[in-house]
Amino acid sequence: MDLHRSVAKAIVLTASLAGALAFIPAQAADKVDEIEGVITRRDGDTLVLRGSGLGVINISMTKATTIYELKGPLGVGIFPSRLSPDVLVPGLKVSIEPESATQKGVAKSIHFTTSDLETLYAIQAALAGPQAQIQALTQELAAQKQHNAIQDQAIAASKDADAAFSKRMKDLADYDQKAEISILFDVNSAALSDKAKADLKDLAAQAKNYRGYLIQVAGYADAVGSASRNQVLSDRRAAAVVAYLQQECDVALSRVLAPIAMGASNPVAANETAQGRAENRRATVRLGVNRGIGE
Repeated sequence: MDLHRSVAKAIVLTASLAGALAFIPAQAADKVDEIEGVITRRDGDTLVLRGSGLGVINISMTKATTIYELKGPLGVGIFPSRLSPDVLVPGLKVSIEPESATQKGVAKSIHFTTSDLETLYAIQAALAGPQAQIQALTQELAAQKQHNAIQDQAIAASKDADAAFSKRMKDLADYDQKAEISILFDVNSAALSDKAKADLKDLAAQAKNYRGYLIQVAGYADAVGSASRNQVLSDRRAAAVVAYLQQECDVALSRVLAPIAMGASNPVAANETAQGRAENRRATVRLGVNRGIGE
């Protein structure tokens, strides 16, 4: 009985080994020397490999190229019999059987081991965190770059406004300044206070006593906030003054020069104090009279 059992076990073992060996590709007996390396890049159906003593080599895949995975302790199980080329990604160590000795750059079959695939997955998982951080940092730097560009545009606009302001003052060389008032504004506001409205009405009434007068309005902001924001705020303040003069004080359109937005430039007080910032949130209104016909 024991003899029979031993014979039966031997038969089963032999059959198992035969079944395992059946998975080995038939071309193994007389195949061309394999090329071993790590995939460094993939361009469609072309793999770029780098290996010890191999340097860098390009391997082309065709529709007939067989891709499989060696699995198991003996490294002979093939599962499944054919894999998608999608599994071939940079970082994977592979062995390539060339199509022939004269076509070493064309792959007849490509295989890799399960352990090498698992190693690649482990490396990718370890790099996922740093890569996400790098991507977040890259996005942050891009946003900062865009913000800086906007700031630069606002600063350039402010410089242009300064230049325009200087030019207008030069153009008004033949005008005598008869009055100047400052209209103050609340934080982040371009609304006129009751006092501001009263002061503007007084200035308009004074202006109508002269022939050939002009009114110039420049808006300003304190240094709190971005340059672009302050540029817009100063423009709104100047526009609010001009609109009130023309709509409520009956000042002719031709008597008011186009308003100037000066941003946070030319502060009249220190921006480091609340009182100073309050004085800088202003619109300056100047009344000029032509020397030749003003009186």
